[in-house]
Amino acid sequence: RNVIFFSESNNYSFFFKPLVYLLLKKNIKITYVTADNNDLFLSYKNQNLKTICISNFFLLQYFFSNIKCKNLILTMPDLGNGIINKSPFCKNYIYIFHSLISINVAYKHNSFNNYDIFLSPTTVHTKEIQNKFGNSKKIIDVGYPKIEDLKNKIHLYSEDNSILIAPTWGTDSSLYSENLINLIKKLAEKRYQIEFRPHPMSFKKDKKKIDEILKKFKWYSKFNINTEVDNNKVFISSKVLITDWSGAAMEFSLAKGKPSLFINTNQRIRNSKIKKNDKILQTTFEYLCRNEIGIVLDQDKIENIDKLLNDFIVNSNFYKNKILNFKNKYFFNNQISLEKSALKIIELIN
Repeated sequence: RNVIFFSESNNYSFFFKPLVYLLLKKNIKITYVTADNNDLFLSYKNQNLKTICISNFFLLQYFFSNIKCKNLILTMPDLGNGIINKSPFCKNYIYIFHSLISINVAYKHNSFNNYDIFLSPTTVHTKEIQNKFGNSKKIIDVGYPKIEDLKNKIHLYSEDNSILIAPTWGTDSSLYSENLINLIKKLAEKRYQIEFRPHPMSFKKDKKKIDEILKKFKWYSKFNINTEVDNNKVFISSKVLITDWSGAAMEFSLAKGKPSLFINTNQRIRNSKIKKNDKILQTTFEYLCRNEIGIVLDQDKIENIDKLLNDFIVNSNFYKNKILNFKNKYFFNNQISLEKSALKIIELIN
């Protein structure tokens, strides 16, 4: 097989969907392997698509240890470090970014060592890969189709007055911050509709904390937990997104041209070799974007959340232009990143 996609769960199949559909439209034969019995591609019929579901861990290990292919495309970290082993019979392991957070800071130190090719979304990520790996990896600058896909779907849903709260996962998450609790309290006082959408990993790693928050605000009828696999609808229908260091804000703001609010917490670090005061933190994309696509929300600003939200409305054109300038400065192939990604993969196939 010339090209194989692997998705570890249905959460990522929604990310692959636009690219896989476009490649199939271009008559490219694809094998799609998933570990999720509920993967959306298992019910999709196309003469150029072959789907395989392997939900058993040991069978999955054996399959990928012996797979023969030219190009294997994934969007998961830790290739060769646990779930998915590398095969000596596979030529290219290709990484596609499913989030814009730093691969050097927000993941374990060796999470991407075993990839051969990176499809880079921005100049910042390209520089980061070069600094980390030198010339040992091939980098193809394609852009970030996820923003393009979200932007193209804005017409499908109407925007309401809901506030989307989407924390990242892990011990540095705002789930563990009193600032988040105080913010929800203040929004509830003002009778806002609140859509609470924890990261999918939080339901595994932070479930106890999520349950505490749900219990604390069960009295408020306009507080809803959102667990939909596809985040497009809630992104489009919400008027503001509040997060900490989640990549969700980047997608929301860059697709909609609307600012996000960032709760001021410690930057998320999963690389044990990087400390909280290291200068490298200030070079990451998630650090650079905070004051460019939104506002950092300190404790003293929570009391004035109404004024901040009103400012977003009154000065909407200012924020829209600022976000557009940021996007044009850093992203590759704005508006055509999906097409570019497909064409570069076809080049690798041929």
